[in-house]
Amino acid sequence: MIRSTSRADIAAAIVAAGRRLHERRILASREGNLSARVGADRILTTATGTHKGRLREADLVLVDLAGTPLSDGEPSSELKMHLAIYEERPEVRAVVHAHPPIATGYAVAGKQPPAALAEVVGLLGCVPVAPYGTPSTTALADSVRAPIRDFDVVLLANHGAVAAGSSLEEAEERMVQLEHFAQIALVAHLLGGPRHFSREQIDALSELREAAGGPPVPAICYPSTDESGTITLSRQELVDLIADALRTIR
Repeated sequence: MIRSTSRADIAAAIVAAGRRLHERRILASREGNLSARVGADRILTTATGTHKGRLREADLVLVDLAGTPLSDGEPSSELKMHLAIYEERPEVRAVVHAHPPIATGYAVAGKQPPAALAEVVGLLGCVPVAPYGTPSTTALADSVRAPIRDFDVVLLANHGAVAAGSSLEEAEERMVQLEHFAQIALVAHLLGGPRHFSREQIDALSELREAAGGPPVPAICYPSTDESGTITLSRQELVDLIADALRTIR
């Protein structure tokens, strides 16, 4: 992963990531935006309206942490959201915003992709949906503040997705992983629905995640009930339950 704070190296990384994301159809044409830290108090971001498949270093704008441009060009209209993420997560070095088709379908439906794949839980925990905020506004920036504190990838209701990382490459790869997992989840739904993990299974995955140096799986990723809400009773528990019911109706 590129961890250089050199403006030239980071600019080259943003250009390469934008082109790869376009080639992978994670974003199309002029949509989406990317940014990365340059030193402690500078952010390099894509300019507004730039085609990510034809991105050039001249299409990048340097800004400070308040969003004030320090070079020629107009920064991305979603800069407020990027800056909110950097403020909430000082360790984050890069942010990618895109509209991956299947994952964005979940965002438009207001549905969180099921945390029913081991790699999803191990790598991302799960992927929450942030409340809707009008694009390019403070409302959108504020909507991601709470979920981004605990998650590296967040769906934006009726909009798209955003991923944060310790490098541009990590943020990019998390966005690609999101779309891959969303495709698997959609196929699972078409085949009758995913088989969800039990709390014990997520506990085990959380232990693996922590052993690899990651944070524990957040509580929101755990099921509220066992698979599809099924309750299992022993024979004696069932007998007692029926007996109680009969006493109630007499």
